[in-house]
Amino acid sequence: MKKVCIVGGGASGMVAAIEAARRGNEVTVFEKKDSVGKKLLATGNGRCNFTNMNMSEKYYYTDNPDFIKKTYDRFGNRDLILYMMGLGLLSKVKNGYVYPASEQASTVLDSLLYELFDLNVNIITNKTVTEIIPKNKGYEICLEGGEKYSFDKVILSAGGRSGLPKKEHCNSYELLEKLNIKYTRLYPALTQVKAINIDLKPLSGVRSDCNLHVFSDGELQISEEGEVLFTDFGLSGIVTFQVSHFVAEMEDKKVPVTIVLDLIPGIDYEEFEDIIKQRMLLFKDRTIEEFFAGIHNRKLNEFIIKLHDLDLHEKVSSYDIETIVECALNYKEFMVPVKGVKGYDSSQVTAGGIPTDLITENFELKSHPGLFVTGELINVDGICGGFNLQWAFSSGFIAGNMV
Repeated sequence: MKKVCIVGGGASGMVAAIEAARRGNEVTVFEKKDSVGKKLLATGNGRCNFTNMNMSEKYYYTDNPDFIKKTYDRFGNRDLILYMMGLGLLSKVKNGYVYPASEQASTVLDSLLYELFDLNVNIITNKTVTEIIPKNKGYEICLEGGEKYSFDKVILSAGGRSGLPKKEHCNSYELLEKLNIKYTRLYPALTQVKAINIDLKPLSGVRSDCNLHVFSDGELQISEEGEVLFTDFGLSGIVTFQVSHFVAEMEDKKVPVTIVLDLIPGIDYEEFEDIIKQRMLLFKDRTIEEFFAGIHNRKLNEFIIKLHDLDLHEKVSSYDIETIVECALNYKEFMVPVKGVKGYDSSQVTAGGIPTDLITENFELKSHPGLFVTGELINVDGICGGFNLQWAFSSGFIAGNMV
């Protein structure tokens, strides 16, 4: 029996602890918060979309997609669903997204906690690990306040900077630096985008299905489909989160970015132009405000009208057809110059981390035998839809079985 330390009681840390304990080890989890799994409770807006039926490495940003593929060949989405069932958790699928049957994240956490308790895993909360010191045999764990403990194996599952309040310190990367473990540049990802040179406050709260296109240096870089949410500072919603990693990288490189929204995605450009021309024949005696009513949300209609300096109360017939069409086509090409992304406190995941070539396929650091890393600390981050939780659980499961 070995003494195993898990640093961090998040998703990957809890599964790593369960698997290490099932192998007959004496397992201790150190968690700096007052309870484990707190971040898990917030995932999926509290519903905990823990995996996806369309799991693939193509939905991740990483330095080595093949590393992800090999990981999921060992413990993939279907393995995780069965694993959770083995813990007593029923699940259901909605549009490929996998949720607990209750659609409550607390049931996922409870299922993990009950297993940790049954396996007599020692969970120590309100304790911050300040240093991991390699010894001739194993590692010494130093806690804030001066306490020290010795372990044969250590799994570092402390997570990244994302989701932490601005005043709360994240020491995960300090632990890596003290061990001389390199990691890539870090970015907040799955977060909101900040606009520049356009005041979107009048649109705050407006939601719309859209096709979102990201341009930099005049070239189309990424396209996504989904719902966008306008905010007083810029854009939010899942479709925005999906492109936020790229926007954050461009912000860091000081490369200008523009987002172009097609806010009426179900109608192509030419068809929509024809519809506007037909409406001009039908509604030429209406005011501009009345003419645009029914096309989209009233706030959005007024915003686009004012963007072109049209008078809401002037009759349509007062304007030529080219002016009305040019104004209306903003629904198909709504341009948002981008300043960057919101910070780590608003983000769901930290992009970047330890390069995959520094760890084995068992998640053991090549430079530090007996020290494993999991989850968000590795240079792997996925889009929305359960991809990041799958990565956390898979890496924790494999690491826990290798100690």
